[in-house]
Amino acid sequence: MRLFDLVEAQHFCTPISAYKPGLGQSLVAFHRGRPRSSPLSEGSADFEIHRTSLLNFVERWILFGVANYRRALDMFVASNAPWAQVTLYYSSFYAANAILGMFGVWISQEFLVDVSNGKANGQVLHVSRNIKSPTGVKGSHRVFWDFFYEGHTIISPWMPTKLKEATEAVSGDRTWQINARNNVNYDMAGAYDSAVQFSRSFDVRHWRDIPGPLGQQLDVSEAMLRLALYFVGELKVRSFAFEGLGSGPRERVFRELVSKAAPSLVNKSLFRELIF
Repeated sequence: MRLFDLVEAQHFCTPISAYKPGLGQSLVAFHRGRPRSSPLSEGSADFEIHRTSLLNFVERWILFGVANYRRALDMFVASNAPWAQVTLYYSSFYAANAILGMFGVWISQEFLVDVSNGKANGQVLHVSRNIKSPTGVKGSHRVFWDFFYEGHTIISPWMPTKLKEATEAVSGDRTWQINARNNVNYDMAGAYDSAVQFSRSFDVRHWRDIPGPLGQQLDVSEAMLRLALYFVGELKVRSFAFEGLGSGPRERVFRELVSKAAPSLVNKSLFRELIF
């Protein structure tokens, strides 16, 4: 897998100057309709559709990453500790997708798009349908993280030192986040152990000092989000990602969509019937 370097990424992320209907769309659907393995060459209509859509995705991934981080904090009670960890996992996953996207890489269950030529005004992206991860792991998320950690050495030189931990696999294990998520998401023993550990150790006065996988996932997710936000600022990403949800600067949209209090529906629901 090849990524853009910083200068090449700056060119690829050149802000979209005007909204163009039809350019921001599902990349999966778009690539399913293209000739197999046909490259994307800068200057072509297909390249611009892919670029615009990917830059939209970058901003949306960051929006959902920040939103999941925000909502995970609402679940810091014992009975929701497992799902708080799952939610933080997806916060990290979205942020990591955004980071790769800014450097020209997009990975789905069906496609891998990476860089063939990074030179400005002559950029070419390679599209592959037969995805093989660097270490041969299987499963869409395992494949994604395998590629992400493989590519971190290319991105690393342009990171602030304090954020480099975001691209380092936990304990050197590229599948740690997935395994930790699966343990609380699919194994009731793991989920219950997480709730018990949280109940015994959580102190709101020292809420960052959470032991075990939940605390580790919190650290990873925060670092990944900070890195995504750092690069989106450095590369001056600006698209029309939030059409239909909000308008104006990214900061305003985030405040409106993420900071907004959730509706109070408990007393309007079946909640009391479920606990009494």
